[in-house]
Formats: sequence, structure tokens, C-alpha cells
Amino acid sequence: MSTNHKIQCSLRENIEQTVKGMSAGHDHEHKHNVGIDTIEHLAKHIAEFLTSESVIICVGNEMSGDDGAGPMVAGRIDGKIPWKVFNVQMVPESFLMKIVETKPDTVLIVDALNFDAEPGAVELFSSDSLTGQGPSTHGPAPIAFLDVLNMFHPCRRVVLGIQPICVDFGSEMTPDIAKAVDFVCEAFLKATDIVARASRP
Repeated sequence: MSTNHKIQCSLRENIEQTVKGMSAGHDHEHKHNVGIDTIEHLAKHIAEFLTSESVIICVGNEMSGDDGAGPMVAGRIDGKIPWKVFNVQMVPESFLMKIVETKPDTVLIVDALNFDAEPGAVELFSSDSLTGQGPSTHGPAPIAFLDVLNMFHPCRRVVLGIQPICVDFGSEMTPDIAKAVDFVCEAFLKATDIVARASRP
């Protein structure tokens, strides 16, 4: 195991513990302890969070099983929703200035995230109280990247997490996470309809 890989694993464990202590980024109660239960529920929150000035940042490694959830979402929704989508894969820092140039009021991160839920669970988290450090900006959530982004361009930051099962390099995406990707994509499309209806005179 390389030194860089050990550092990334250490950061992943540290960030996961931080994320597990976060409060969800919304106020509604769920039918279960963790996870947004319906497409309509998630769509409503997306429509509430995002404005015409918001952007979506999808993070993950398509070569590492369930960690590819973010990029898969990006590929499915880009061009079909009114918000700018950045498919940053494993290098969000490479897109930093492009994102800053859009001057977003809100950034919504989509990423595979371990928050001790059932496989494929979906949840929204506020990142306002989070901090991150180290050479890698991508663990289960790109906390360090969000901190740097906030220094260049303060804005609201929300993380949409999908609970993974297996993120081993070379593995395939598991069926539960593939279903969660469908769930998230459908929610974005439904949120688009909600926004369109609200903008009609």
C-alpha cells in the first residue's frame, strides 16, 4: 500500500466520523432513522435548496464500485436539468476556479458517503460546520475542497450522500447503489418540474 493511499484511507476514516455526527441538511422527519424515503421528498428539498445561480458537483471514482455513484448521476442529469453540473470525478480541485467563476449561491455535492445507513440510503447534509485537511480532497465527501471553495467564494454548501456498500478498486457498482442513482436522478428531474411550475405566471 502506497503512502498516499494510506493517507487517503486515514482521511476517509476521519471524515466519515465527522459526517456521522452531522445533522441532516433539512428539518423533515423520516419514516426510518436515516435516509430520504421518497423521490418526491428529495425533489422538494432540491427545489428548495437550488436557485438559477446554483451548481451541482458530482464526485467519485468510476473504477471503484459504488464510489462511482456521483459521476453516474452527472452523466444522467447533465443537460436535462436547469443547473450547471460539474462531473469532477476524483479531482474536484482541478475544477475549483471554473466553479468559482460561475459565482454560485449554493453548491450541491453528490457523492458516495458512509453515514452508517442502509445500503443505497440517500441523505442531505449541511457542510457549514465541517473542516477538512490533507493532500486528498476526496474521501467519502470532499470536505477539504468545500473549505477551499468557501475561501474563494463563500456560499451555501450541501452534500447529497449515497450510502455505499463496496468501494474497492476494480469492483462493479452494487444493485442497491445503482437503484439509489436512479432514485437521485429521478428526484433531480422532478425538482426541475417543481421549479418550472413555480416560475410560471
